[in-house]
Amino acid sequence: MKQAILTAPETIEFSEISNPDIMPHQILIKVKNIGICGSDIHAYYGKHPFMSFPIRLGHEMAGEVMEFGSQVTGYEVGDLVTIMPQEFCHECEPCQQGRYNICNTLDVIGCQTPGAACEYFSVDAALVKKIPLGMSAEMAATIEPAAVGVHAVRQGTSVKGKNVVVMGAGTIGNVTAQAAMAEGAKSVLITDLSEYRLELAKKCGIPYGANTGKKSMKEAIADSFGSEGADIFFECIGIGSAVNQAIECSKKGHDIIIVGVYGTTPEINMAWVQDREFRLIGSLMYVEKDFQDTIDYMAVKKINMEPLISKVFSFDEYAEAFHYIEENKDTSLKVLIEM
Repeated sequence: MKQAILTAPETIEFSEISNPDIMPHQILIKVKNIGICGSDIHAYYGKHPFMSFPIRLGHEMAGEVMEFGSQVTGYEVGDLVTIMPQEFCHECEPCQQGRYNICNTLDVIGCQTPGAACEYFSVDAALVKKIPLGMSAEMAATIEPAAVGVHAVRQGTSVKGKNVVVMGAGTIGNVTAQAAMAEGAKSVLITDLSEYRLELAKKCGIPYGANTGKKSMKEAIADSFGSEGADIFFECIGIGSAVNQAIECSKKGHDIIIVGVYGTTPEINMAWVQDREFRLIGSLMYVEKDFQDTIDYMAVKKINMEPLISKVFSFDEYAEAFHYIEENKDTSLKVLIEM
């Protein structure tokens, strides 16, 4: 089979290897689509702190079941599936608490272990999720990032009946806003500096959007929620100034969920965090319930990923896909590879 290996910064090399064998507990998947994530982009340019070369990317994927081991039940050849790309120990304290997304020795497929950037991929059946009839492989490949948003909205107090602010209208910000609506938020405001991304959010059903380069966060909140104000903030950008905006505009004693990934150590107004009893809560990936609920939400269109797909490249154009993202930072959200 053919595989794509990121061997050095901005260097993807294709090679032929034998098709993978499968163990009794594994499923062999014929890969159909792979999503390119922000972590893949950092890795491509040699800037990911937890990924090293060489690495086979591909933690967002969808494909068809080709074969399954003797211990595997519930699947048939031809089933459309995706994977939860988390390899965890089952034994550490977080795992014992059901929080294996923060396992002490967590490895993410396609980040620390070889991913699905290949024609055939073998994986533990416990990590495989069957896709409902009617959902395409392209949509199935976007379940993984959507699950990040579903997990995020469950990290603090319930968003049900609350006014929610999501800072950042990229892929993760968009799906977090959609997840908040799916989970029963009273209303959602999403902010960004990009009119294009704000328009996409509107197409996805987010009630309010504001360009905070043109109006202040306080003005945006007042315009959206009136005197009620905002009940919970989700920071999906990864910059300290956004956290400080949330601290400045939040009600006392409320939650600020940190979803964005930080490349540098920010300066945060911790004096106000202490004085106003804010809760800063981190959010990483998801657990199985988040992932399954995401599939169910997408199946009934409560989360709509279709507007976020910017472009689809062939497997042979893997490197070109990264160049496209770099040259179209404002307008590219979810780029897919098709096998």
